[in-house]
Amino acid sequence: MDVKDLGVDALTFSASVMYGPKGSAALYLKKGVRISPQIEGGIQENYRRSGTENLPAIVGFGKACEIAKDEIVKNGKAVQKLRDRLIAELPKRIEHIYLNGAWENRLPGNVNFSIEFVEGEALFLLLDAKGIMASSGSACASKNLKLSHILNAIGIDVAVGQGSILFTLSKFNTEEEINYVLEEFPNIVERLRDMSPLYSYFLKTGSRKVAGPGTDFDDHHDDHCSIEKID
Repeated sequence: MDVKDLGVDALTFSASVMYGPKGSAALYLKKGVRISPQIEGGIQENYRRSGTENLPAIVGFGKACEIAKDEIVKNGKAVQKLRDRLIAELPKRIEHIYLNGAWENRLPGNVNFSIEFVEGEALFLLLDAKGIMASSGSACASKNLKLSHILNAIGIDVAVGQGSILFTLSKFNTEEEINYVLEEFPNIVERLRDMSPLYSYFLKTGSRKVAGPGTDFDDHHDDHCSIEKID
């Protein structure tokens, strides 16, 4: 990673995202950039954060970086294969489902869909009950029930984005687990839609626009280049 080419002023690297120990990270600061101490009272971390450093976690982070450097290409290809199965197969089993973002230009382990006529938090809860870990919104706000500010920033319509669900895959996931998701997820969506008055109205009228007070469910998503419809 060329930080000069990226032009960043500050950059953080979390150990947990590369299978290292939680609680450790690295911070890059561009020369001349100053930040206020996060915790006052000591000289540790160049006076930026006082307190005894977590040496075992720091060493573990270094080892995780070493392993990642050797395995990142191999692991990336394996995870991408699982990701592509989900992206290709889920739209064949679920109607009115949209991929958030482009298929090609995304992280190997990122699978983010928006599903019409359901709420993301309901999907999240029922998936959890089946032992499937996912989040509604961004990974950094997995318990936030509001529309992800990230989806909002890339132009996802609120009505569609409320049904967003994010699967984050890793090198530890298996084909059997992908099969399980493909089997259970459509059933969960069907169950939720059976309870949805908006979906019932859509089936009767073919319209996403509900008469009277409420949310406008017109076909806004077709105007957003950040949503990819998969046939």
